Amino acid sequence: MALLFSKVTLSADNGNTAQLLCGGIPASNYDLEDWLIYQKFICDNIDCREIKAQVESFLYGEGEVFTANEYEIAAYTGRGEGFLTHPDVHPQGNSEFTIYTPIIRNEVKLC
Repeated sequence: MALLFSKVTLSADNGNTAQLLCGGIPASNYDLEDWLIYQKFICDNIDCREIKAQVESFLYGEGEVFTANEYEIAAYTGRGEGFLTHPDVHPQGNSEFTIYTPIIRNEVKLC
């Protein structure tokens, strides 16, 4: 069994940044909205015009591919940044997307 997950670096146009691990390969803000670090970052940067998301994707293990769930992500996060260089963690690619303010303002209800 191989678990698919991504490291996402969020960069607001005011210079603030944050990193998080999440399951799968996010392609838009909708793929991140259930992750607490993303929610907090959006609330802290609600007045920004845009936020860039840089995505690095990984597989942990071998075999049939499943999306890592929130419990597996919590375990990976607890292992620290060095976990991404573990021999069983294999890079799968990079991507990026931009989140624009109108989307953010309609999405955030916790701020």
